[in-house]
Amino acid sequence: MIVQKFGGIAMQNHQNRQLVIQRIQQAINNHHQVLVVVSAMGRRGKPYATDTLLDLLPLNDSSIETDLLSACGELISSAVLTTELKAQGISSTLLYGKSAGIITNDTYGNALIKKVDLSSVNHAFKNFHCVIVPGFQGFSESTHNFTTLGRGGSDLTAVVYGYHLNADVVEFYKDVPGIMTSDPFTSDNVELIPFMTYKELEEKIDEPIEVIQKRAATFAALHQVPLHIRSLYLDSEGTFVSN
Repeated sequence: MIVQKFGGIAMQNHQNRQLVIQRIQQAINNHHQVLVVVSAMGRRGKPYATDTLLDLLPLNDSSIETDLLSACGELISSAVLTTELKAQGISSTLLYGKSAGIITNDTYGNALIKKVDLSSVNHAFKNFHCVIVPGFQGFSESTHNFTTLGRGGSDLTAVVYGYHLNADVVEFYKDVPGIMTSDPFTSDNVELIPFMTYKELEEKIDEPIEVIQKRAATFAALHQVPLHIRSLYLDSEGTFVSN
């Protein structure tokens, strides 16, 4: 089995989500089971992006209310993608909140994962080839409220599932071919880095462009979770991260 993570750009419109569905079908064909982690649709300005939702609040103070509202973006993405998968006859289901199994403390806005309960996920895989979960969020063990895992937290969600499910690899789909030597949107002299170690990835994250969330990269390095950063649009190999 593998884990696939699709960010806001991948989820932002029907056309891109059709590419997402193609990637999921390929994963099912090759690995039989795939857990899919999704981000909120698009970026600030798009109606369901996290920053757009937070702009609705007079205060952004890392509270129960901000985390509940923040969680809505990924929930919307999860519901839409699962419905589209079912419409195309792809065996899939959606888990969220306590059923998704990411159990945290109650530090709103930047919660720490205390444990992972995969009982619902494993049960779902007995009946479905694809399980969709919203990224970026957890469920407080003490308050039973939604919590969020910090900016870019969907990356951490994917890597944590990859470790606990003993996935063959965690795939991150981007709008770039993989990890590049410099920013491909601002530099002409740029090349793909086909292989990296975890240490090299963590050093790359310290540059202005964050390839994946730093907490996710640190977790992957600590637990030796194989990563694959690749393009949503191109059938190229991208960048593999391991030791």
